[in-house]
Amino acid sequence: MNDLQIDYFMAVATNLSFTKTSEELYVSQPAISRQISQMEKELGVRLFRRNNQKTELTEAGRLYFDLFSRYKADMIRTKIEVDRVLGRKKGVIRVGFLEGWDLFGIIPPLTKRFAEVYPEIELIINCCGIKELAASLLNGSMDIIVTMNNSVNMHREFNCTHAATIGKILLFSADHPLAGSENISLKDFSGDTFIAPYENADDLVIESISSYTRPFGFIPRLRFVKNHESMITCVRNNMGVAIADEWVWAKGAADLRWIPFSARDIISVVRMSVRESDPILMVERLLIDIINEQESNKSGAETVDI
Repeated sequence: MNDLQIDYFMAVATNLSFTKTSEELYVSQPAISRQISQMEKELGVRLFRRNNQKTELTEAGRLYFDLFSRYKADMIRTKIEVDRVLGRKKGVIRVGFLEGWDLFGIIPPLTKRFAEVYPEIELIINCCGIKELAASLLNGSMDIIVTMNNSVNMHREFNCTHAATIGKILLFSADHPLAGSENISLKDFSGDTFIAPYENADDLVIESISSYTRPFGFIPRLRFVKNHESMITCVRNNMGVAIADEWVWAKGAADLRWIPFSARDIISVVRMSVRESDPILMVERLLIDIINEQESNKSGAETVDI
């Protein structure tokens, strides 16, 4: 048995779906099935019960899931402790953010404040898509992430702490026929193609995007692209419009325009429930404090009379 098999097992046990796990990990379903079959053969038990297109953990599977959750947590704590005992210059904590966000108000104060307490530990920052963030936390390649709450709140082994509620905006090209128009709303774009950064879109993704436009009386015509950068490129070149978070860096681009609309999402700081090393908990607390400070400062600036 190896760590790859454990990672696949943990992901399938969380999703209760081989198909969804395949999409999240960008690995073929047969490859995942083979690794788990080898794992079951070595352990001498069935880990999953599959019938009527439903996947469930067996009793043995649940016991091994708890075991491997503790194993992952203990491994992280032990690595940090070994670095401390051996006097190594740097331990590492890997922090993930949703791609496309403007993080200038978050990362500099995070790294500065964390270094004041743990100068021997380095923070590694990664940005990626929603599904990749959740998968990376499950397989241990990230230690803590900041993402949309609705993308992770179904994972029972995640500890999700709400950090902020942010608004949504519609991005469109400066060459769009409505660019420069006043008093426009999301409804005015009902005939446009909406670009979305999901290479493997499922019903949940489609419903989530549709929920933003449904109050305006339409279901969007969707086109899915590989990632956030592809989405922004399409919008910049007037190949469609896109719904984004108000944190998105691209809203400041000269060749883009944007309007806010009445929808908000929860941003959460997320870690595995069993990963409670002091440095990871410190990163969690700092992220929540810094995000709250950032949003409070924005609110204060918006309410100042000029």
